[in-house]
Amino acid sequence: MTEEAQQKIRSMVDMAMNYVVEPQPLVVPAVPETLDALVEQLSSGLSLNDSAAVTPAAEEEVWDGEAFGVRLAGLGKLVSNDITKVSLACKPPADPKVVIGMMDGLAESCFRLAGFVDSIPVKVAGQTYKREVQVLANDIFIAVAGLLNEFLDQKVEKVLQIQQQKSVIRGAVEGLHSGGSSLPSKSGSEAGAGKAGEGAKDGYLVKTGIVWEACEIFESASRSNRQAVAKKWGDMMSTMEDAIAEVQDMIDSNDDKKDTDNDGAGSDNDEDSGNESDDSWNDEEEKLTEEEKQLSIRANAFLKLTRLLFKKLQQRCLDTQPTTSVDSSSSVTLKPSDLARMWDQLYDRAKGIVALLLQELSRKNHDCILVGRLFVRGQAEHEKWMDMCEAQSKKILDTVLQQ
Repeated sequence: MTEEAQQKIRSMVDMAMNYVVEPQPLVVPAVPETLDALVEQLSSGLSLNDSAAVTPAAEEEVWDGEAFGVRLAGLGKLVSNDITKVSLACKPPADPKVVIGMMDGLAESCFRLAGFVDSIPVKVAGQTYKREVQVLANDIFIAVAGLLNEFLDQKVEKVLQIQQQKSVIRGAVEGLHSGGSSLPSKSGSEAGAGKAGEGAKDGYLVKTGIVWEACEIFESASRSNRQAVAKKWGDMMSTMEDAIAEVQDMIDSNDDKKDTDNDGAGSDNDEDSGNESDDSWNDEEEKLTEEEKQLSIRANAFLKLTRLLFKKLQQRCLDTQPTTSVDSSSSVTLKPSDLARMWDQLYDRAKGIVALLLQELSRKNHDCILVGRLFVRGQAEHEKWMDMCEAQSKKILDTVLQQ
């Protein structure tokens, strides 16, 4: 491939990476302590940037999420089609003139996609919705850059690093869902090196498939802030269900251990059990005291109550489109921006509940590791185990909180 064609591809890689944006953080007004105060907050017309600004309903921007979503999906298909042409044009032996022409077409499609995503009116469309679309668009641009990087003689290091990071995060998520050990048997870089050795010349085929997949997921993006929050709600419900199940398993297994002890079984194996490696992730847990057990039962009861609340909120706030009147006796009518903000507020507060549980668990875990380090100072094997445990805990927590 000529130097001109290589430069054209490199420029397209840079362009795609420049379209990758930091997803908009969720910023919502604090929820007042009373319902009346919340209604007053809505009627005051608070905006995200100026709490004193009032936006009359007549002047509010009209936004059709369904129509917007259809156009977004069309742009995703356009990029997917262009990528197919680019992949065929760039595979060896490549015609430089054809390659350059295909790059121009792909550049136009990516430009239109990035501009359309940027045009989402966040106040009316909602922050959670825009963030979802931004994340999905980022996946497309990173995948495009990753594919084109395959055709460069000199790879763009930044693209390789980002792909490696996404691979590590994906592995951590898959480990959580599979229920297997969260500590990988080998590092992500080692796994990546193994894949690279499977046939570098066919790497572009795999990368083309990744772009197709990103575009296909993009086509099924939410069409409203309500749908975007509902997706996040499902993730939080799943996390909460896992937490409830874990605590219940701990309580049930504790009862099983007591039953075993009462039967006298296992008492002859106490000495043998001491020979097991203390490096296992499945070590026998000590029995809970009666006080600890009752505390666990009460804590799980509170988690179940929170789960019940989440289900009720999902049914009444997310599964159905709400009315635009606050109540029959009020003159306050909800504008599209009010509804968008209410869904964002709901998600922000609910996310805080789940995040608080995880962060508190992580903090306690970190404290235990610190104390444990005092006991294993100078013991390289056990210090390494502590390092791995702390690193993996942070990785899992970061993965969950980023969702």
